[in-house]
Amino acid sequence: MAIFLIVNLFYARIKKRQNWLFHLLILDFLVSASYGYVFIGGFFPSQLFIGITSLAILMFLNNIRMLLVTSLFLLFLYLVTMGSVDWFLYQQLNPINYFTTCSFIVFAGIVSTLIHFYQGARRNTQQLYAQLLESHERLQDYAVKTEEWAATRERVRIAGDIHDTVGHKLTALLVQMQAARKLSQVDASRSEQAYLGCEELVRSSLQEVRLAVRTIRDEPVQSTFLHDSLDKLAGEFTQFAQVQTSFDVEGSPVLLPGELQLTAYRIVQESLTNAKKHGQATHARIWLVYSESGFSLHIGNDGEVPAVLKPGFGLINLQERVKEWNGEVSWGKDDRMGFAVRVKFPYPATEMEGVTS
Repeated sequence: MAIFLIVNLFYARIKKRQNWLFHLLILDFLVSASYGYVFIGGFFPSQLFIGITSLAILMFLNNIRMLLVTSLFLLFLYLVTMGSVDWFLYQQLNPINYFTTCSFIVFAGIVSTLIHFYQGARRNTQQLYAQLLESHERLQDYAVKTEEWAATRERVRIAGDIHDTVGHKLTALLVQMQAARKLSQVDASRSEQAYLGCEELVRSSLQEVRLAVRTIRDEPVQSTFLHDSLDKLAGEFTQFAQVQTSFDVEGSPVLLPGELQLTAYRIVQESLTNAKKHGQATHARIWLVYSESGFSLHIGNDGEVPAVLKPGFGLINLQERVKEWNGEVSWGKDDRMGFAVRVKFPYPATEMEGVTS
């Protein structure tokens, strides 16, 4: 016992040699068992000492298979050692003490298994918590990026609305003012009528700006028939931009969602503005065709067709508007009128259900 205490004291002062602890516990196991049999006769509390020492030894093992093998090894070591001591000292065996002490060793193995299980569960919980924190941080970063992306997209949409509405009206206003300036020298009454037309264009532009503001503020846009809006647009463009614009519709009219109707309206508006501003067109035509699965737009004009067409902000914005509704868009030379913009839109199922209901 004195040697055992000296070894334990020596170990306590050496913190870096932790692998000695397992061997010391094995020594403690043998000394406890021998001491209990020699001085206590193998009775309580010797059995408890052996069980506690077994538990300390088994706590070093993280593998369930090794824990089982070590438990069997301790049982075997205990039975061989104590059986030898009993036979050498008393020339007899004590099965009751053996059974009681082995029960403590088995109990120590069960407790060690449960402790390792809950330690593993605790480690897994900590890992899951760390992953949850990491996921939460990523989600916050994603939310910030999504908000930035939404703000950027909204800015682009606002710029597109301003470009389409104000650009269209200013083009017509410029034509009217040029006509009014020329007429002021030859016909004052017609010049005054032209200026009155300019005032009407300014009022119409203000209405368009208010509509864009309402859309930005997420106020609902009323659903109307698209062909009614395009027919009115064709008339206004003929009157104010001096481009003879006709409108034709085919198929059974469908009541479209307000946002989709506004998108189609802006596309036609942008196409007509480009026809006047870039193509110097004098005639334009709008075809609207309703079908069972969707509708298509064909905006043609007799303006000049450039050899190489480089899409500007208007056409790029037009493409983005069409993509938002899963549509298709193309432009180029046209056999009927020289240049045309062609757009196809499918009917959005969820939106159409809400409109028809």
